[in-house]
Amino acid sequence: MNTKPVEIIPTYACMVDPFIAVLQNENASYESLNTAREFFMDCAKTADRYATDREAAIADYETAQTLLEKRES
Repeated sequence: MNTKPVEIIPTYACMVDPFIAVLQNENASYESLNTAREFFMDCAKTADRYATDREAAIADYETAQTLLEKRES
C-alpha cells in the first residue's frame, strides 16, 4: 500500500467563524486574541493588495483605450 501525506490547507472563509468565536470568548488568552487579530490583518492586507492591483489594471486599460482612440482618429 502506497500512502502519501495529504496536505490540507484551510481557506480563509472556513477560518473566519473559529476566529470570531475566539474574539467573543471572554476567557481567550492573549495569544489566541493576537492570532485572531493577525489572521484578520492578513485578510485585510490581501484585500487591500487585490484592490490596488485591480485599480492599476483598470488604469492601464483606460490608458490603452485612450491611446487606441487617439490612433483611430
